[in-house]
Amino acid sequence: MGLWAALRLRRFLTPMEREQVVAALAEAGRHTRARIGLTVDDRATGDPRARARECFERWSLPESERPTAVMVYVSAVSRSFAVVGGDEIERVAPRAFWEVVSRDLTHHFDEQRYCDGLFKAIAQVALQLQRHFPRLDLVGGTEGQRSRGDDRAADGPDREGE
Repeated sequence: MGLWAALRLRRFLTPMEREQVVAALAEAGRHTRARIGLTVDDRATGDPRARARECFERWSLPESERPTAVMVYVSAVSRSFAVVGGDEIERVAPRAFWEVVSRDLTHHFDEQRYCDGLFKAIAQVALQLQRHFPRLDLVGGTEGQRSRGDDRAADGPDREGE
């Protein structure tokens, strides 16, 4: 087996890297009322954007949260990705934002730094969401006064194709 084949067989994310990504999602959820989801798909797909849209539509979100939600989709086999959002975030986030997230993910994935790329993408998305959809309990200086039942964790990396 050649070196390239051995590198391709490396797990997409190690268990420790998965924990870091889950922590990044949880931290993001503390700063915005919008949801960020991550799907790591173990199947190769021809069009990651179409698959991301499909995962976004299947995501079990209340309809009231769907317009502001963002889904980060990654194919672990092809090492391809897409970031898609609901109607409202697509409308308010500038096109340059989506281009920067994509460029940065491409850069990290080209260097096989998948965890770093996902971590940065989640942070970039969280900042954009916080700007447009801040947590209501943090607006007006009431930080730390969460409403009951608001300790939901951000969505961790789902595994497709297992």
